[in-house]
Amino acid sequence: MSQSREAEPSTPAADVASAEMNQGMRVLSYLIAGVALYGGIGWAADHWLGTHVLLPVGLVLGAGLAIYMIIKQFGAEALTDDAARPTTEQQTTEKGSS
Repeated sequence: MSQSREAEPSTPAADVASAEMNQGMRVLSYLIAGVALYGGIGWAADHWLGTHVLLPVGLVLGAGLAIYMIIKQFGAEALTDDAARPTTEQQTTEKGSS
């Protein structure tokens, strides 16, 4: 009595929602990884050197670098998407000429 699950056909709206969710997860993982990695490096350096300054520096540096990477990667994708999308003026010109 095994029931086979048929794959539901995906709709364009579902594909867009899935892509946006994936993009959000990637942004979140960059932020967490940046803070964790550089915070960990700062904590280890503080532990070995006997200071109390490098952990906060590592946390701020990690967050800053993560934000920089997010803007660099996802900002470039947004510019590419905007360049590929026709403007309202182009859409009306195309409709008028057809």
